[in-house]
Amino acid sequence: MVTIKDVAKIAGVSPSTVSRVMKDHDGISSTTKKRVRRIMEEVGYAPNISARNLVTNQANTIGLVIKSGMHEVNLNPFYSEVNLGVSETCKENGFSTLTTSAADDVNLLAEVKELISSRQVDGFILLYSKADDPIADFLHAARFPYVVIGKNIFKNCEAAYVDNDNVQAAFAITELLLKKGYSEIVMVVDNDIFAVAKDRIKGFEIAMDASALPGTGSVIKCENEDGSIRRMLDSLFSSSRPHALLTLDGVLNSRIISHLYQLGIRIPEDVATATFSDSLLTKLASPPQTTVDIFPQELGREAGKEIITLVRNPDRPKKDITVPTRIIERQSTHKEEDE
Repeated sequence: MVTIKDVAKIAGVSPSTVSRVMKDHDGISSTTKKRVRRIMEEVGYAPNISARNLVTNQANTIGLVIKSGMHEVNLNPFYSEVNLGVSETCKENGFSTLTTSAADDVNLLAEVKELISSRQVDGFILLYSKADDPIADFLHAARFPYVVIGKNIFKNCEAAYVDNDNVQAAFAITELLLKKGYSEIVMVVDNDIFAVAKDRIKGFEIAMDASALPGTGSVIKCENEDGSIRRMLDSLFSSSRPHALLTLDGVLNSRIISHLYQLGIRIPEDVATATFSDSLLTKLASPPQTTVDIFPQELGREAGKEIITLVRNPDRPKKDITVPTRIIERQSTHKEEDE
């Protein structure tokens, strides 16, 4: 069995230095930390985490809280990309991650409370932002460190927020569609309770209202299941012929274009399609989809850095971080005159 003394001997440092590296002590250089951690991984050294936690009162673990009641989470590349960004940052700083989710807010809150009472985590990252959230309310009241990947709805100075400017992102993609000649645009959403959905709807509506180009826009909400999506599209294309469909995210977009194919509606010849959050779902779609790239890995990395900073320095002033977006144009919004 590999011991801390074995690691110290290979690294050419003292056992106390290895111990301080595991605690991520500020007095150890980043070069030494990287070398010692690399050796620990190479020789398979596994410290007794439970014992260390009892001594240091720190778990060196960050909890990730997923939207409750969203069964498609496992299918959504956004969450895996954010998780990757968080995990990379945590690993670089000697932290691990633990993900928790539940079918409803009551059970999710119970899980969060259990993780805190059992001292399994040092802080949380919430991968959503919504009003009247019992999880955020509890963490705020308990003064437990947390970061939100989402909008600072209430201008809360007790937590850090990492987000895109979703109003501007939606404005930009809508403006692009209008300038390309798609004047009748429908935005399709499958939820409107989270801040990201509200902001994207707002940006879409502002762009439609502000445009000097002729055009009309509408927002249609459908349930998060195939039957509802099919009925919505049947009704939409039997009563009118929208020029473009803008969907809330890549998962909804993939389901929309699948139903359009079944209905014999061609993209982009009969209707253009665009969405938010670039991934393999949008890159490999038929045809490839125009998207707003929101850089989910960067959102995760920024959230990871911020929560670790708050864990180490609880009194440090909280801040809001905005990650830029960009539009990636692909075949789904291609017009013949673009050739």
